[in-house]
Amino acid sequence: MNETQLPPDGGQPQGSGDRQPSHAQPAASPMQPSTSNGLDDFPEDALLEDEAAGWSAQFVVPFQQSGPMPAVNPQPPQAGTNQTGAPAQGRTTPRRFPVLKVVLISTLIVLAVGVLALSVFAQPASHLTLAAKNPTQRPLVTRRHRAPTARPTHIVPKTPTPTMATVTPQATPQNDWVPSRQTLQQLGWTGAGLSMGDALEAERTAWTFTDREMSLDYRNAGTQAQHGGTFTAAVFLLTPNARARFFQNDVRAINNALFDRIQQQHVIQEVVNAQPRLVQFRAQGQQQFAWVDVSFQLWQSRLDQQIGQRVEGLEHDPATHGPRVHHMIVLLLRVTPGAQGASAPMGGTGWLVSTYALDPAGGNLPTITQPA
Repeated sequence: MNETQLPPDGGQPQGSGDRQPSHAQPAASPMQPSTSNGLDDFPEDALLEDEAAGWSAQFVVPFQQSGPMPAVNPQPPQAGTNQTGAPAQGRTTPRRFPVLKVVLISTLIVLAVGVLALSVFAQPASHLTLAAKNPTQRPLVTRRHRAPTARPTHIVPKTPTPTMATVTPQATPQNDWVPSRQTLQQLGWTGAGLSMGDALEAERTAWTFTDREMSLDYRNAGTQAQHGGTFTAAVFLLTPNARARFFQNDVRAINNALFDRIQQQHVIQEVVNAQPRLVQFRAQGQQQFAWVDVSFQLWQSRLDQQIGQRVEGLEHDPATHGPRVHHMIVLLLRVTPGAQGASAPMGGTGWLVSTYALDPAGGNLPTITQPA
């Protein structure tokens, strides 16, 4: 087997000092072409041209046995772009579900809701605690648990509650219709066989007569030729003889003076704050008479011709510069209860009006007129 010698510079063969052993391997080029990767710096055609130009002679050295290539740890492919600009496909790693993060967020939400609930429900409790610590305040809770055995002594109801108990003069309110038993005995009421109920029915009849006699309304008054309506609303409580005297003497029936004034001024007049009081009793022959004083005020509404508007309010007293108080003294005749039929006045409770007087001079009581 012939040995080939290479010239040192011009490609001529040299002597034996540069000979290579017969078992030497072909020279390995430091830049080996790779067909598996498209990222090589030197293409294969360029390398062949360099060898043709004599560049390969510079790298021809006595060949040595090349050692094994060092082991390289494989790296996971990274996403990138190739030479064409398209994204390189790499291996995708599956994402794990964030269990810990979800647990932490849920715990924070539960704690926030708990704190909010405590702050909301703690307000009524704190209010009750403060109310209990303040001795000047009386909590509503404590009053509900008290047994309603007695009311405070300083509270007095405006309207007395009807009761069946005996009313003494000390406990009788100022506006109570119920007379005391002592008063009835002094008047001879109980001695004549009359009861407390009879006294209240007499006061009720006098109260009703005064209300219907003194209340007027221009919209319901009849006509000039025939008065009616509110002008004759109290006639049904009169005895037959008193009814005849009414049409002969009462200003509501004898002429049109009152009727015309009510119509011209469009008067509406109502009795208010009426209060009856039994003041005297007398038995004359077979008849029994009771005098009842009914104090009251008048509320009036009328048309003022000068200003063209309605003026209304309680009737004014120029002497006292306050509401005027009237007194109607009603003389009642005792009638046997239940003897007047089904349509008897006041239900046939035993009293009819014999005569009456409005604001009599000196407070004198009207005298008994016969026939009653």
